[in-house]
Amino acid sequence: MSGIGSAEELLYEPDVVVVMKDKAFQVIKGGQLENSVPNPAFSLPVGMDLAILLRNEDEVAHEFVSPLLMKAEDMEISGRATIVYTLTAFGVRVEPRDRVMLRFSVPEASVDRFHFWCNLHGKLLSDTMRGEIFVLDAKQSSKQLDFKNSKDIGSIEELNR
Repeated sequence: MSGIGSAEELLYEPDVVVVMKDKAFQVIKGGQLENSVPNPAFSLPVGMDLAILLRNEDEVAHEFVSPLLMKAEDMEISGRATIVYTLTAFGVRVEPRDRVMLRFSVPEASVDRFHFWCNLHGKLLSDTMRGEIFVLDAKQSSKQLDFKNSKDIGSIEELNR
């Protein structure tokens, strides 16, 4: 296997690990415990340095592309990757059995939800190689909200003011 080595993985513990396998994304670290959306999802806090490890366990190349990466600050890419640009998004192609680490910080964004997809196998809404990234500001990420618990409804409304 080429790409990043285990020493670098130890140096930068990833906040999120996304595995590309069987032509699908699987968030195995940093994802939502109760995934209420049909495709994989994870959240990232604003203003912090983050690391996302992309592992391609398939026999074909895959891409991780998102409009969020166009807004990322101080982007560093470790491993063997091909940069991918679309009209509205940025990402990397990860070769079969390879790993790539993305390190960056998330700036303040006017949008709090971004999609990610494989530009090769996830262009259509019904494709399995699609997911969502939720960007949390400091107020949201510092307070755990239980959306099923009615007493937190007031808290949610206060955050949205």
